[in-house]
Amino acid sequence: MTRHKFHLLLLAPLLVTSASFAANPQKPAISEIAAGLLSIKIDGMQDLPISGLKMVKTGEQTVFISSNGRFALTGGKLMDIWTQQEIKDLPDIDKIANRIDLSRMKLNVDDLGPVTIGHGKTSVLVFIDPRCPYCGKVMKDLQALQDQYTFKLVMVPILGPESQNIVVQLACQLGSSDTKLKDAVRDRLLKQDYIGLPTEPPSQCNKEPLQKAVVTAKLFGLQGVPFLIAPDGRTHSGAPEVLADWLANKPHEAAQTTAPVTPKPEKKP
Repeated sequence: MTRHKFHLLLLAPLLVTSASFAANPQKPAISEIAAGLLSIKIDGMQDLPISGLKMVKTGEQTVFISSNGRFALTGGKLMDIWTQQEIKDLPDIDKIANRIDLSRMKLNVDDLGPVTIGHGKTSVLVFIDPRCPYCGKVMKDLQALQDQYTFKLVMVPILGPESQNIVVQLACQLGSSDTKLKDAVRDRLLKQDYIGLPTEPPSQCNKEPLQKAVVTAKLFGLQGVPFLIAPDGRTHSGAPEVLADWLANKPHEAAQTTAPVTPKPEKKP
């Protein structure tokens, strides 16, 4: 059974029952249901980036909200809470739901403690784990694009305790007022060279930017790294084969990508 036919079977009884009930409260005959299954025409179908729904009851009002708090179904309308836009038609899924518009969210990326590379007019947000090899590919590729874009690299430790120590150590150094120390952090990331970093937690460190970075990554539903957000809001999980092409939104780039690195499941004792 194809995917579209499966959805058709799910939708048909609901549509036929609703139509029949409005005209005749009696239970429709089997022949009518069969006819309805054959007559329904689906003009289009598009997946929504929703991992689950929660029902929220407030007084007399009931609202269904996605698990990440982004989408809400209320009063017969599907709203993107982050951008305050209504999703009305299939093209809206790509224009609104499948993008993250940082400007509409009023998210200050600098609050996430990013490492900034480049000086272009438009910004690209990149979530990375310092030990991720595909993140290394993205960081290598972006160095040739520093005149066109400003890249904001946000560290999130998804690859275990070793990554967590590296991220904490580098994030604490970024909080320093020492410019040379900040430059050293950037160089370590670009070269993925973490030899000589302390293994003990820093005695003094402002971990608030790192905490905000982790919360933001969860809010965005980040499943692996690298995770990129282009200036126009398009997102990409994994390393684009040609970073410049993906940023320029060249159609053929969609088929060329490197899968993201995802955290390994924890072993239960």
